[in-house]
Amino acid sequence: EEAEPPKVDAKAREAMFNYWQSQSGGDGLLGPTVEAMMLDEGAAKIDKAERPEIIAMLPPLGGLDVLELGAGIGRITAELATRAKSVIACDFVDVSIKANEATHAHLGNCEFLCADATTMERPDESLDVVFSNWLLMYFTDAEVDELFAKALRWLRPGGYLFFRESCFHQSG
Repeated sequence: EEAEPPKVDAKAREAMFNYWQSQSGGDGLLGPTVEAMMLDEGAAKIDKAERPEIIAMLPPLGGLDVLELGAGIGRITAELATRAKSVIACDFVDVSIKANEATHAHLGNCEFLCADATTMERPDESLDVVFSNWLLMYFTDAEVDELFAKALRWLRPGGYLFFRESCFHQSG
């Protein structure tokens, strides 16, 4: 039996890509910065308080393979990579993932992937943790359903699905 094609809203995806490209892209308003990623001039202060909270919610990552969706410039990437066996940092804005790679490639256990989380694929049972922070608010309900279904297939038995949102509406 053939699987249904992903339920991606092409117009919504294009609008999100164009927004983030203009916000953080090479010709973006703010460039690839934490302020652009968090859409807040006080982002450094928020990040300083929020990052330890996020990491404290995670299971022990030693020996685990992690997929970080919406990794952007790598606000969380280093925290994951210093704890996990490997990290695949994924973002759909090329300039952001390149900035992440420039900052974190030296860690040696990261792969940097420019891809849209709503359409990307990974091998079944190839990951121990699928991680996302502040990403789902940019997806339609159907896209969230599809991503959850795929993420559960990607996880090895006993794996962790970690999605964190802290906003009740889309930013920007």
